[in-house]
Amino acid sequence: MKKLLTFSSSKIYLICGLSLMMTLGAFWHHQSNQMQLDRMNVLNQGVGTCFNRLSQTFTAMMIKDIQSPYLNRDFMALSDECLNETIKGINPFKKNVEKGYETLNQLISEVHWFHEKVLKIHGPLISNPKAIVPFASLQERFGKMENYKLDLVDQIDSANAQLRKIQINDEYLMGAGLVLFVIALTILSLQDFNRGQIHREIEKEAMNFLKSGTNNVGAIIEKLVERSLLMNGLTVTNQIFRDYNASVQDQKMMNSAPSPSTHHVSQAEALEEIEEDDIPTQEFKTSLKEVLVSIQNVQPKDSIHMSEVRDVLMNVPFESFEQVMNSAINQLAPRRPNNKKIMVSNQIHSEKVVLNLFLAGSTFTATELDYAQGNKAVAADSIDMNFVILKEMVGETGAQWHLENKVDRNGIITGMNMRFTVDRVTKEKPRLVSVTKGKKKDLAKELMN
Repeated sequence: MKKLLTFSSSKIYLICGLSLMMTLGAFWHHQSNQMQLDRMNVLNQGVGTCFNRLSQTFTAMMIKDIQSPYLNRDFMALSDECLNETIKGINPFKKNVEKGYETLNQLISEVHWFHEKVLKIHGPLISNPKAIVPFASLQERFGKMENYKLDLVDQIDSANAQLRKIQINDEYLMGAGLVLFVIALTILSLQDFNRGQIHREIEKEAMNFLKSGTNNVGAIIEKLVERSLLMNGLTVTNQIFRDYNASVQDQKMMNSAPSPSTHHVSQAEALEEIEEDDIPTQEFKTSLKEVLVSIQNVQPKDSIHMSEVRDVLMNVPFESFEQVMNSAINQLAPRRPNNKKIMVSNQIHSEKVVLNLFLAGSTFTATELDYAQGNKAVAADSIDMNFVILKEMVGETGAQWHLENKVDRNGIITGMNMRFTVDRVTKEKPRLVSVTKGKKKDLAKELMN
């Protein structure tokens, strides 16, 4: 079910449209075949009606009912016309009836000669009712007509059975289209419900932060906005927002820094002041695991793979380093061949932490490598602006980075690698405790004093 909810809405709308078209097409084809089936049934009834008229004429002749209206020339002419109208009705179904069209023509020809034979026999009987006339030829011709009629009915029934099979297939197709349409609408409804749930969670989280009055509002707002944008599939807009927010934060830091014109203290005097005041440098304690967990919540799940990553405390601001890592992954993500994952690994040394982002099957350009190494001959205008911003962000965090294209033993490039080197949090030195020898009573007295 979770995989179904991850389908894009455009694909589901496409499935809805195709299933609806399939259902409507099958319904139209079913109705078209139903109309042909109705006309074939009318045709079958017409053949039966026409042949009944022939049977009435044949019966009247066999019992020598000379005055019977069935032996009237006008009645027989209407029988011929009945068959002629039948052949007009069968014209649109030549392909369906196959040999039935030829069978009907042969039946019409036999009926014509049958009526001629009846008139020849009926004439002498009118003048001499007791005259003996041969009926053998008449019976033989009527038998042929009866065989043609049976063949024609069988061929019409066979065509009707074929049409019914096609209608059954149409019904199955309509059912499948309706089921697919209902399933697609259900998935869309579940996606809307799930999206609404996430919206409510984001709003609830924002309300909690608003009520708590937390100090780190900027970072919270950034996370909420990024989560909202990514949840709605606006990855490009999210990247623009991150870059813009980073530039705004940089501008604030630059504005808050003291200008050189307000201070005219020499470097030596500044060093003396620091030594005299003994101001301790600020030390950050950022957990690598927390940074990576935060990145996993923002980035797509199938884009990153953590490979043997151990947690360690780094002397770097959490928010700044998190932005650096997100920006770095956003630089590598569009270059993923065949949606390969970005491999994240680290090495821990006594004073440094090394974090690697490796993407197989892709490489940095020579211009990017030169710019990353600080080659002044490479102009920033020739580099992607996001790449330039990433380099500035790395410098502001105090970290070091190195770009390289990894090669194997045979000298073949295997992929691109970003390496970040960050200071590790120094371990606290143990405090010196004076050791005093003596008895417990003497030590107690000294402590009391």
